[in-house]
Amino acid sequence: MSRYARELDLRELNAHTQGILLTPPGSDVLDVGTADGHPVVAGLVARGCTVWGVEIDAEAAEIAAPLCEQMVVGNVEELDLASTFGDRRFDVVLCLDVLEHLVEPLDTLKRLTGLLTPTGIVVASIPNVTHAAVRLQLLEGKFTYTETGLLDRTHVRFFDRTEVDRLFADAGLTVLERLEVRREPHETEIPLDLSQVPAETLATITGDPDARIFQWMLVAKAEVETEVATTGLSTALLEQVTQLEVAIQQSADHIAWLEGHMADRDRLHQLSTTQNERIAELDRTLRERIAELVSSHEQNRAMRADLEVKQAYTTHLQESLGLAADSPREVPTYGAGAGAHAALDKAVTKLQDHPVALKAVRRAAGVARRARRQ
Repeated sequence: MSRYARELDLRELNAHTQGILLTPPGSDVLDVGTADGHPVVAGLVARGCTVWGVEIDAEAAEIAAPLCEQMVVGNVEELDLASTFGDRRFDVVLCLDVLEHLVEPLDTLKRLTGLLTPTGIVVASIPNVTHAAVRLQLLEGKFTYTETGLLDRTHVRFFDRTEVDRLFADAGLTVLERLEVRREPHETEIPLDLSQVPAETLATITGDPDARIFQWMLVAKAEVETEVATTGLSTALLEQVTQLEVAIQQSADHIAWLEGHMADRDRLHQLSTTQNERIAELDRTLRERIAELVSSHEQNRAMRADLEVKQAYTTHLQESLGLAADSPREVPTYGAGAGAHAALDKAVTKLQDHPVALKAVRRAAGVARRARRQ
């Protein structure tokens, strides 16, 4: 199978499907560059067309021949087309992805135009060398050929919009319709790493109206005296497709924006949850510290109350022993334990010298024990 053969999918807007759809059903068609006949010749035959083919690859031509009324094997630039086809004239001459492979495309296009009926048309596709993918590759200092596509290794001519217009005008053809096959920079055969391209540079390149045009599809007619408005059905459909693509892109951008905001919301929610958990933890810690402070305060109060009882008891002992004048009635909180011990030591010494006082202390201790039991 030829490397240019494709499966037919009329839902896909490419040169092959548009070439088939732009050809009126039942037409006599000269397909230049038939390859092995798939999908173009097969698609045309399915639409009731009769196809004559010209193909330089003998093996591919042999495959396509059963689908054609006549198959001519040879280089279209070298063939004597007038002798080959005689008086045969065609409703449509198809040049899909052909002109860029020719050394002198203008001369060939003129000779092919001479094979048209008075109302016949040329349907051609031409790749756009100013596509964003080519520009971006050049910015990397590269111009690398690929197996197929914009920089097909067998291309010998390259076209921008101006060169396409000049080619058809010089061939005596008036363009009736101009359609476009569009591809994003990452959708071509040219390998690119767009993440390495500065955003400003990428925006400048893709902002050019021709930057996303992968191929031009042209429908042209010979010797039209008056200017023909390019408002055919195909053009109208393509304009609607373009509008839909813009709307889809805008929707995708809006979805990306919403997803970004959703991600921000999720991050804020996570942050809020984390902060709430931290606040709850701090609240628990604070409550524990307050409880510890309350407990410490209660213990302090109990210790002070106990100290006051001991101070009162010490004072009572001092008064009972006649030591009130020698010892202070109030023992300061700071150093209270040391004062109490000193007073007790002094009291014990006095008691040893006064047996009567010792009896009184014992009686007081007994009264205190009974009071505690009650």
